[in-house]
Amino acid sequence: MAVSDVLSLAAQPVGLSARRSYPRVRASERAQLRSDNEGEEENFEQFRARTMPTRDDIKEDVFDKAATEPFRHEAQYMATHMSLTPPDAKLELTLRDTRSRTMPASLARPAAAEVLYKPLRCLDRSGMAPPGHPSDEFFDAAAARAPPQPVPDMTQKFETEFLETIEKALSSGQVEQAIWAQYAKRAEELLITMPLDRVLRVLKAFVMARYRGADLYIRIGSELAREVKNASSTRLCQVFHWLARAGLRDQTLMSLMGNEALLRLSDDFVLDMYVEVLNVHARLDIRNPRLVGAVLRDLTPQIFGELSKEQCTAVAPLTVMSVFSDQARVSYLSRCAELHMGLPVRMTKPEVLRQFRLLEDCLRVDYHPTSLPSTVQLWLADLKSEGEAHDLIEPAPLSAVEQDILRVLRQEMDVAVTPALQDGVLTLHLVMGKTVLEVLDNYDAYYVTPAMGGQKLLRAETKLRQRLLWRRGWRLLTLDADEWWKLGDDIYKKDVMEELLTNGQRNLRPPM
Repeated sequence: MAVSDVLSLAAQPVGLSARRSYPRVRASERAQLRSDNEGEEENFEQFRARTMPTRDDIKEDVFDKAATEPFRHEAQYMATHMSLTPPDAKLELTLRDTRSRTMPASLARPAAAEVLYKPLRCLDRSGMAPPGHPSDEFFDAAAARAPPQPVPDMTQKFETEFLETIEKALSSGQVEQAIWAQYAKRAEELLITMPLDRVLRVLKAFVMARYRGADLYIRIGSELAREVKNASSTRLCQVFHWLARAGLRDQTLMSLMGNEALLRLSDDFVLDMYVEVLNVHARLDIRNPRLVGAVLRDLTPQIFGELSKEQCTAVAPLTVMSVFSDQARVSYLSRCAELHMGLPVRMTKPEVLRQFRLLEDCLRVDYHPTSLPSTVQLWLADLKSEGEAHDLIEPAPLSAVEQDILRVLRQEMDVAVTPALQDGVLTLHLVMGKTVLEVLDNYDAYYVTPAMGGQKLLRAETKLRQRLLWRRGWRLLTLDADEWWKLGDDIYKKDVMEELLTNGQRNLRPPM
């Protein structure tokens, strides 16, 4: 290879990432190269200028740009002045009237596609909806904005007659479930047009009749959810009260009513309304945190110090135990001790005395406070001692289910059973040693829960009673009243009772 060829190969630009491959040079070629360059002296600057690659040579791709390349020609435009011509101060509109022209054939609607321009629900099995059917009519915006029409006079007459009928049946003592089941079917037809006051009258009548149908209460709850936004504060508290009595545990309805009550706390809510709202949250075992927090913030110790005896009595023991904060609980109990609620025993109404005796049992057995003032502790001790000495409570009679269970235990199983026993303020039925058999009624023991798919949930009062029995050392067994009647034959009843007393199981379904 000639020396000129070697020099030309060395001067060719090579990419930075490319692998360099240099040709081999023999010793004779090196000697000839040195002899050719003896007369020319090349310094380092000349060598670098001759051999260093340019910026374009070191690019990996043709379109690569250096970091400073966009600003190389910036100085050429920095001193120039840019100006825009202002727009004309007039606007030209051109109108063309095309109404008299025929529609082009390309835009004409084909006859075969006529069905595509009708509402989606206009089809039935025959292909078209019947004439005059609502699904065959387009939406009328003007009709939708029209005010609601009044309820027809005939419908109002039916509603009035129905309300008079159920209230008359209730006052005369007709509370048979078969009759009220027929009333419930008629109520579901009339509820949709009833205003709030009539819906509340229907709810009150069915609660007082102890009707057990959950579907009616759920329907009433859906109607109340639409009407509570226009209710007064007094009417709103009445709805709270009767929902708690019915046991309708609906979180959505409680949220709607709680938000309405929260907006009116600072307007026309009085102390009795505060107490009613807290009682409902305790009885339904459900919370609207914002509403409960706002009420407890408003009930300061100064307000508790001004409670009357009637207002202290209006607070349920369950509310004191489960809803009140520690500060509110201490303030309420201090006021009760100051007023000597329940004392003296012989001068107190029996229902009021037993309410505060139940509260004392809860504080002593079910709740362990951090600290109570000495005056409260002294009041509770006096209430307990005088109540046990002078308050004579007659045990409640057995229900029909409990009487049938007592018959099976005595006659079929020969078990020694005490029909009724009084343990403090709690009445125990069907006592066998330290074992108590509790019959759970579908109305008193369970909530109406729309969102649980028929699953039964114990009421807060039932759970509190069971906790008190457990803390007192009783072995508690439970039976469902409706399931017991479904057993029918005494053989099944005897088998269920033997299994219950032995294993504590609650399955009452007869074997198939």
